[in-house]
Amino acid sequence: MSKGKFCLILSAVLYGISPVLASIAYRGGINGITLTFLRSTIAVPVLFAIIKADKRPLKLPKGPFLNIMALGVFGGALPILLLYLSYGFISTGLATTLHFIYPIVTVIASAVIYRERMPRIMLSAVVLVTVGIFMFSDIDVKSDKIGIILALLSGLFYSFYVIFIDKSGLDRLDYMVLTFYIMIIMSSSTLIFGIATGSLSFDFSPLSWSVAAVISFAVTLGAMPLFQAGVRYEGASAAGILSTVEPVTSVALGAIFLGERVETGQIMGAAMILFGVILAERGLKKKENTPALH
Repeated sequence: MSKGKFCLILSAVLYGISPVLASIAYRGGINGITLTFLRSTIAVPVLFAIIKADKRPLKLPKGPFLNIMALGVFGGALPILLLYLSYGFISTGLATTLHFIYPIVTVIASAVIYRERMPRIMLSAVVLVTVGIFMFSDIDVKSDKIGIILALLSGLFYSFYVIFIDKSGLDRLDYMVLTFYIMIIMSSSTLIFGIATGSLSFDFSPLSWSVAAVISFAVTLGAMPLFQAGVRYEGASAAGILSTVEPVTSVALGAIFLGERVETGQIMGAAMILFGVILAERGLKKKENTPALH
């Protein structure tokens, strides 16, 4: 397995752990907006210390800084806020499932807009992964349309995050420095939103504080830099497909540590996703020798 694929899969596993930890944090009284704010904030001082200790330059030229601002707001804070807002209308399982339209959006946008080469085996992988993701869904006629729209929008904006890192050249920046600025922007955006809506509350248990810190360190120091490295080495399309390991991880860990019931459809969906990821890995090896999709 190449370095880029390893980074993307490990990143997806770390992201997949977060919903399980979040479920534990919610039991202590924290809400989604506050957890998002703390996730973006707690690890920033440690990240800053690491950057200074390694003597990595923090100063950015004007162009990359503006791109990072756009990435942090529209690709970082906005999709997470939309996803957490959707939890108020539909189940977290359905919301997360709908959020994962971003791999298919990423692949299609990369092929159509940027004329990325797309072998048939990659297209097969996209179909398998997409069907597998929706087999996690518990959607029915009673599902709230507002929640569905919010969750879908969160996926669309996250696909912007994946593609923009790749196409803007931000993936060539230092991973830690890029993560540092993104987290500051996400923290500021979430703080403003939380104050404006009155949804920030810090009256919760020590357990929630501890779990929020673990999530922050796992995402800030692990998942995000690994994902950015994976995009650099493999590109946006591969990142979109391989990141679908995340919901499989969430469901498996939820069953093991939280005693959540795993339905037959979820098992079948997980198998399709993993098979699709295997196909994608094979397809990436053939990508350079495949004509562009028009």
